[in-house]
Amino acid sequence: MNSASQLRPASNIQKLLGKLVNYSKKEVIFQPFSLGENLYMIQSGKIKLYKNSEDGRNTILTVLGAGEFFSNIPRFSLDDEGVYAESIEPTEVCVLSLKQVDNLRLTHPLVMTELYSALNHHMKQRNMFLERIMYAPVKERILHLMSFLMKSFGDKQGKLIKINVPLTHQDIANFIGSTRETVTSLTKELITEGHIKKIDKYYHIMRVTDLY
Repeated sequence: MNSASQLRPASNIQKLLGKLVNYSKKEVIFQPFSLGENLYMIQSGKIKLYKNSEDGRNTILTVLGAGEFFSNIPRFSLDDEGVYAESIEPTEVCVLSLKQVDNLRLTHPLVMTELYSALNHHMKQRNMFLERIMYAPVKERILHLMSFLMKSFGDKQGKLIKINVPLTHQDIANFIGSTRETVTSLTKELITEGHIKKIDKYYHIMRVTDLY
């Protein structure tokens, strides 16, 4: 299992142990069977966690931003093994090795408690999202995804909320379990109906809509 969760005071852990590492856009941070197990605290930028299915399709598990953490240490994981972590944009992370994390259990037990609490919160949020899209029509899944991302990456702009994550139609399809062709058609419908807008690379969702 490889994971993600919210931990806003990530800088506190960096001061304790971590080293800073920079990744360029679309750089793989870890992949299945990576030799090292680490805990990563995002200082700036965004990453995505995804899996590859047997037919070669990607399934995006989540997107994370500054102040959140992810890991390929099993006890801090969000999903089964076979997960990739990749930067969406230039990203700086604080990296703690498995040994350093184990040392935290002895030297800073409250930090460990906070880590587990944050992980549990994120798992609950992701499970709620999966439950909402499981049987929903694809059109509603798109709006559920926008709502899910809005909680972490939303920026109010008048009557709109900008989702500060660049999303292609393929990204959306990988997130909600659909096809790019279907997503392309339905996002056009949602734009025509006034539920969402796309400005440059970013989707904007209406602050009031009856579909999510």
